[in-house]
Amino acid sequence: MKFKKNILEYYLSQAPIPLALERYLEAKIFQTLKFERPILDIGCGEGLFSKILFAEKIDTGIDPNSRELQRAKELDVYEELIQTKGDSIDKPSGSYNTAFSNSVLEHIPDIEPVFKEVHRLLAPGGKFYITVPSHYFDQYSIVNQIVTGLGFRLAAGKYRQFFNKFWAHYHYYDPEKWALVAKTQGFQVRQIYTYGSKTSCLFNDFLAPFSIVSFIIKRFTNRWVLFPRLRRFYMSPVKKFGLLYLHRCIDIPNGGLVFMELLKP
Repeated sequence: MKFKKNILEYYLSQAPIPLALERYLEAKIFQTLKFERPILDIGCGEGLFSKILFAEKIDTGIDPNSRELQRAKELDVYEELIQTKGDSIDKPSGSYNTAFSNSVLEHIPDIEPVFKEVHRLLAPGGKFYITVPSHYFDQYSIVNQIVTGLGFRLAAGKYRQFFNKFWAHYHYYDPEKWALVAKTQGFQVRQIYTYGSKTSCLFNDFLAPFSIVSFIIKRFTNRWVLFPRLRRFYMSPVKKFGLLYLHRCIDIPNGGLVFMELLKP
């Protein structure tokens, strides 16, 4: 697979700043990996990540949300789109050489059947690339840091529960726990590390409320941004900040997010 250039610039023109900054980190990780066709995108959503990252179409994208799939169809990202959940994909065993799931598994209440299904769908030697939150993600939020700093640990715990419920996060584990989940479904863990520094996570959390306009636009138009060319122009300072700082936030200790490369033996 070939990758596009100027990923951060394009993402900032198409999505809210915190989303673009986080996805840029993930894109930089994915650019170091080998994607062998056929490729399956688990929880592809609107397809914006794949559209901005890859210079070629992905073979198959699956998602249970029909509205998101309609947008993915408009973006012309995939050769094939299937409306389905990740635990029941109507494809023969061994159909894919690569599967990836970018910031999706944390939103699925029961993830073991998804791992099992991806294992079935991968050919022997196939790779599964995953990004998910770590156990630090909810801790690296502005309110939690303030309340914890004031000594109100019980209130901080209540806030973290609210935080995860608001973002529909069912799973946020340390790397060891994520690796155990993968191993119990037959995968070998080739590499696993955290990314997204505490500072970058706090910065994104701070910016999230300012993205409300984008969420409203998304709700009514099924896209984040109405005038991407204009936004691309005035996002130039943010792009410069991102390019200078974010490269330091990959493969770091105690990151707010986890990357895994799994292998089907």
